[in-house]
Amino acid sequence: MNPEKLVFAQTVDALFVRALENRLTPACREHLKRAGLDLDKKLERTYTLEQWREFLRIAAGHVYGGVPAEAAYYSLGERFMDAYFGTFFGRALLGVGRLAGPRRMLLRADVGFRAGNNFSEVKIVERGATSLELWMNDVLADQPTFAAGLLARAVALCGGWRVVALPEEFDGTAATFHLRWSEAPVETALSATEDGSAGDARPQA
Repeated sequence: MNPEKLVFAQTVDALFVRALENRLTPACREHLKRAGLDLDKKLERTYTLEQWREFLRIAAGHVYGGVPAEAAYYSLGERFMDAYFGTFFGRALLGVGRLAGPRRMLLRADVGFRAGNNFSEVKIVERGATSLELWMNDVLADQPTFAAGLLARAVALCGGWRVVALPEEFDGTAATFHLRWSEAPVETALSATEDGSAGDARPQA
């Protein structure tokens, strides 16, 4: 019998406490509370995957009301990654990722995912020095663009430039992501290393 899919508190904390706290209206917070996430209390140690997916639905609807679901979930993934790399464990991963570079970071993506839940599995097929296919057994959301957003942001924060993350073969749970990027210009990489700013490695739209 397969164990219940659980999402750990640090994952919920990264998105709903660190990334979105100032953007959650009272109505949104009340909606989350009814769904099982009371942000006025200490977080539970774990939440079920279905609870987490419902939390994401609520956030997408309230924070990105009127925005197409694919884009809303992509932005949630980006925000999650920014906040996750601000946690104790995330900062350690980011430090290693910046030294190793995007490719090596992605080859160890399973470590990062499994730090946030008890079920993620990742398989990698390398296609080149700056491109690969990444299969996830569960994209953690109703839309695969959530995982696409967090993967693209992780690559950018680790030194990738002009990152593209395209989800394919989504079956409602698993998906394959085609990731490609360019090497960051030397001056950009040096700037990010010197001032510690993650955002400098990300191209501006």
